[in-house]
Amino acid sequence: MATIRTSEKLKQGDLYSRKQLADQFKITDATLNTGVFQPKGHSSVWLFVTKKKPANRTQYVDSLAGDILHWQGQSSGRTDQLIIDHEDQGLELVVFYREEARAPFRYEGIFEYAEHSGGQPTSFKLQRSTK
Repeated sequence: MATIRTSEKLKQGDLYSRKQLADQFKITDATLNTGVFQPKGHSSVWLFVTKKKPANRTQYVDSLAGDILHWQGQSSGRTDQLIIDHEDQGLELVVFYREEARAPFRYEGIFEYAEHSGGQPTSFKLQRSTK
């Protein structure tokens, strides 16, 4: 059973590249380069969110305003249920956010599912955790 909570090994507000995270957590799994990543052996789901995407990428509409993250899931919807049910599964949602693609990610902390609408992609509203 996964017991490592990623949030315990990160500092909110610090900047990280995917390579730094891979080195720190000894990750070799290439899915680290996707927007939703679940590291083996961790009770965490990592969300990598970029507000301004490169022109050659899917133009999901994502934004962080204070403690609210508006985020669109994957077009396939493959990870939607994981996000919706994360608390029931004992998983924390760890958010890494950046304004543009060339910048490192800022670790924003743990977020919780609040609501969702639509599909392919699903639009989520996530709230920064106060726990």
